[in-house]
Amino acid sequence: MKILKLAIMAALTLILSTPVAALAAAQQYDGEDLVGQDTILVAFRPGAAASDIAALHRQSEAHVSDTIPGIGVQVLTFSPGKAAGMLKVYQNNPNVLFAEYDYTAAAEDVPNDPSFPSQWGLAKVNASQAWSVTTGSGAVVIAILDTGIDMNHPDLAGKIKGSINFSTSATESDVKGHGTHVAGIAAAITNNSLGVAGLGYNASLLNVKVLGDDGYGSYSGMAKGIIWAADNGASVINMSLSGTSASSTLESAVNYAWSKGVMVVCAAGNNGNSTPVYPGYYANAVAVAATDSADRLASYSDYGSWVDLAAPGSNIYSTLMNGAYGYKSGTSMATPFVAGLAALVMSRVADTNGNGRLNDEARDLIEATCDNIGVSGIGGGRINAAQAVAGLSQPTVAAPPPATEPEPGTSPVPGTEPIEEGPVSEPEPAPTPAPAPEQPVVKPMWVDAVTFTVSGKNLVIKAKVISEAGAVAGASVSMTITTGSQLWQLKGTTDSAGLVTFTLSKAVAGTYLASVTMVSADGYEWDTDNGINLASYIFTSPANGKSNK
Repeated sequence: MKILKLAIMAALTLILSTPVAALAAAQQYDGEDLVGQDTILVAFRPGAAASDIAALHRQSEAHVSDTIPGIGVQVLTFSPGKAAGMLKVYQNNPNVLFAEYDYTAAAEDVPNDPSFPSQWGLAKVNASQAWSVTTGSGAVVIAILDTGIDMNHPDLAGKIKGSINFSTSATESDVKGHGTHVAGIAAAITNNSLGVAGLGYNASLLNVKVLGDDGYGSYSGMAKGIIWAADNGASVINMSLSGTSASSTLESAVNYAWSKGVMVVCAAGNNGNSTPVYPGYYANAVAVAATDSADRLASYSDYGSWVDLAAPGSNIYSTLMNGAYGYKSGTSMATPFVAGLAALVMSRVADTNGNGRLNDEARDLIEATCDNIGVSGIGGGRINAAQAVAGLSQPTVAAPPPATEPEPGTSPVPGTEPIEEGPVSEPEPAPTPAPAPEQPVVKPMWVDAVTFTVSGKNLVIKAKVISEAGAVAGASVSMTITTGSQLWQLKGTTDSAGLVTFTLSKAVAGTYLASVTMVSADGYEWDTDNGINLASYIFTSPANGKSNK
């Protein structure tokens, strides 16, 4: 019987990202996070004529109330209720580099758990800033597939919504202590004036015991645990364990969970080398390396082109058996940081591609917003919770109320005269109005995808424009690409497949941000509320590693 060896240590690092998913076109927040919704921030493109800028301000009835020196951002104020509409006007103007709300900042959400100051990993990934945006939801469930959970731990018991045992142990509760430590990192009860905080904050837990009391378990038990969790409400599966043998059964179970909308997060292993481990290696699993408090790859952590990202894993303080707390290290500890973050993201992320699942959007967002800490072999880098949740919810602008007929006794419509009382006579027939000219039908189109590929030393960026009928050929696409202090303003036309291609020759290493600034085509209107308008990519060298990532 092949066994699944318990992974006890973890590591973290960052290098070349695989083509990352596009980010939201603008940061999105609930309405209460906006400053009165009457102020926006605007930066104009280099070379924009002052006369054009002034004309735009006049037409928009904008008042330049302030300018931020050094970066050329203007603070524009509007009369009440106008800023939302004017934001789109400025975003769609070709002279504008970017336009956004003047968002507010809030004090960091620091929980009252007494050991929170000992949890350096939460500070490293900016958990408090993330919690200021969202503390997640109890409806989002993290399944802990491990040695079990101490069902009576006061910092965990209230979170556990279900329990099952697929191991050789006589009890579904934790005896070894590994699963209990993992569960606390992911979703210990937070802000309860007790013990530690869990990154998933309000997320719930499932105790799925797949490893025995000695820390070992079978692939078959693991596969059954994955399928049970996927069928019983899990949004995220945490597997702080690894085996060295590939298995079609295990891969099929991971693929099953992914197809059910579950994000599967796995330890990269504690062997200190680049040899793949399972199930972390599989395309539909997120493989997590471990880092230390100095943002270095932990000495024990596995790494390589098949690893997706990293999280804190050394000397992590969390829950232990019998209501206790203490430190453990390993990729096992790094993995639940990612699982907890996934729970936060999945509580509010939108199904942007309409496939009925959120795990793909959540994974793309988490991987795209990692911090590059200068370490190779850890995919997208070390997770940054604040950046991951920054774009989760867009302010909703209420539509104006429909026009209604004036009530009896109200003032007449402006511009009409009151009718004098007098003899009633038959009105003369009104002349038949000429038929209104037919208005051309304008169909919406949008950018369906922005992709990055490496060709030698060149970086190739492609954008695909589609409509409800399919690809849109002949569309003019304008795009701004920035990295560091460099800026490219590019324009091209889509081919018969709806693709426009831009090539940056001899691209330098760095994070590239591609912003679609205009899409136009005869008979179409650019629908900026659909599709993708902003995408990022971390470029270092041609990608290698597991497929379909």
